Amino acid sequence: MRIAFLSPLPPTRSGVSHYAAMMLPALKRRFDVTAFGSAEGYRAADYDVAIYQLGNNPHHEFVFTEAMRNPGVAVLHDLVLHHLIVEMTLARGDADGYVSALTASHGPAGAAWARGRAAGLHSEMGNFLLPGSIDLAGRSRAVVVHNEWAADRLRSFGVPTPIHVVPHPFVEEPAARDRAAVRRQLGFGAADRVIGLFGFLTSAKRGEVVMEAFRAARQRDPRLRLLIVGEAAPNIDVGTLAGEGVTVTGYVKDDDFGGYYAAADRFVNLRYPSAGETSGTLIRAVAAGKPVAVSDYAQFAEFPDDIVVRIPFGADEQTKLTGFFLGDLPDASAAQRRWLNANATIDLAVEGYARVLNGLSPDGVHVGGGVSGTVPLFPVLSIAGAEVSEDRLLLTLRNDGSSPILARVYGQPAYRVLIKFFDGDHEVADRWIELSGDLRPGGVATLDVALEGSVLRIYHAMDGIPLVDPRPAFELEIPRVR
Repeated sequence: MRIAFLSPLPPTRSGVSHYAAMMLPALKRRFDVTAFGSAEGYRAADYDVAIYQLGNNPHHEFVFTEAMRNPGVAVLHDLVLHHLIVEMTLARGDADGYVSALTASHGPAGAAWARGRAAGLHSEMGNFLLPGSIDLAGRSRAVVVHNEWAADRLRSFGVPTPIHVVPHPFVEEPAARDRAAVRRQLGFGAADRVIGLFGFLTSAKRGEVVMEAFRAARQRDPRLRLLIVGEAAPNIDVGTLAGEGVTVTGYVKDDDFGGYYAAADRFVNLRYPSAGETSGTLIRAVAAGKPVAVSDYAQFAEFPDDIVVRIPFGADEQTKLTGFFLGDLPDASAAQRRWLNANATIDLAVEGYARVLNGLSPDGVHVGGGVSGTVPLFPVLSIAGAEVSEDRLLLTLRNDGSSPILARVYGQPAYRVLIKFFDGDHEVADRWIELSGDLRPGGVATLDVALEGSVLRIYHAMDGIPLVDPRPAFELEIPRVR
C-alpha cells in the first residue's frame, strides 16, 4: 500500500508538526509512506490512500483542500475546524463559501449562523458549537481521533464514517538532563516552585483563571513562579499575562521545548470550550512525571485520577487551582509512567494506524459507522412543578441530563432561559431569565415571574448567541385563578 502523509512538517510552528515528526519514522519502518508538507509535488493518483493530519489553523489549508478533493484517512487533531474554514473563506471576503461550508456540515443552523457572522454578528462559542468538520468527516474513508469524547461527538452529528480512537503518543524529552541549566537561565532559584503553562495560548485555555489563581497563590507564597511557554493567539493580549513572578518566553523551538518541561515543577492545562483535541502539551507534561491540573470536562475526564488533578468548573474553580499551586501533592510519576506505557507509546499509535489502514474498504467507499450516542446542544430540562397565584408564576425546572448546566459566566456564554407569554397567537411579553446558580444533574431551580399572558413558552438560550432552534422547549397553558 502506497501511502501519502499530508501534514505541516518541521519547522512549521504547529503541534501537529511535532506529532508528524514523532510518527513518521515509526510509520515508515512499517509502511511505504511519503510525507508532504505542502501540496507541491503531490499527486493523489500516485498513492493508494492519503492520511490527512488536520488541525484548526491555516497551516492545514492544503491538507483540508486535498482531503475534501480526494477522501482518505482524516486524522482530526481538533474536532473543531471552524476557525480554519473562516480563514479560508470569510477572512478572504468569501461569505458565500463560508455559508456553503457551514451548511454542508450543519444544515440550516449552520447556514443561519454563517449568514449572521458574515453580517457582523459573532460569538466565539459558535465556533465550538458548530465545529465545521462534519462534512469532511462524512466524506472520508476513515476518521482518526485521539479520545473517546471526540469520537462520540462526531457520531452525535450523524457521521457515518468508521471512527477510530488511536493513542496520541509521547516520546522521551531529550533535554530533561538540563533542568538546572534552564532554571538558572530563566532566573529561577532552587527553592522556587515553577508552574508551567505550555503551548499555543488561546482563550479556551482559560488564561484569565490561571492568572487570577496564580496571583492569589503568590500572595501566600512568593516563591511561586509562572512559566508561560509558547505563542499567544492574535486575540490574546500578552500584556494581561505580565506580573510579578511571571515569565513569558513566546515561541520556543521544538528542540528546546524539553528543557522547559524539565524546568517546571507542576503544570496547568485547563480547557473550555473543547475542540476535542488530546493535547500534545498535556501528554508531554504527564511524561515529565510532575503534577498536572486539568479541567474536569469532556475528553480530559478520560484521564485517570491518579495521574492528573481535576479542576471542576464553578465558583470554586479559581480556589481549587490556587490550592493546586500551593498544596503538597503526592508523587504521581510512577502512575503516570504506567499509564503512558499502557496507553500512549509510539508502538500503540502505529498499531492503531495499522488497524485503520487494514480496515479500509478496497473500493474506497467507507462502511459501518452510524450514530451511537448523542451530545445535546442544550441541556435536558423538565418542568418539575408550576404554582400560579393571582399575578405570579412559580415555575420549577429540573436538570434531567448528565452534565451540569453552567448558568454563571466562566469566560464562555452562560445558559439562559427565554420565556415568552402569549394571548392566542399574539406575543405579549418576553423575558431573559438567569438561573440563580449552576444546576447540577438532578438539581432544581425555581423561577418567579410575573404573569403576562395565558400561554407560556420556554426556549433554551445562551447569553450572546442567536437562537439556534426557534422552537420552544416547553409550552404551558396558565390556568385561571379564581
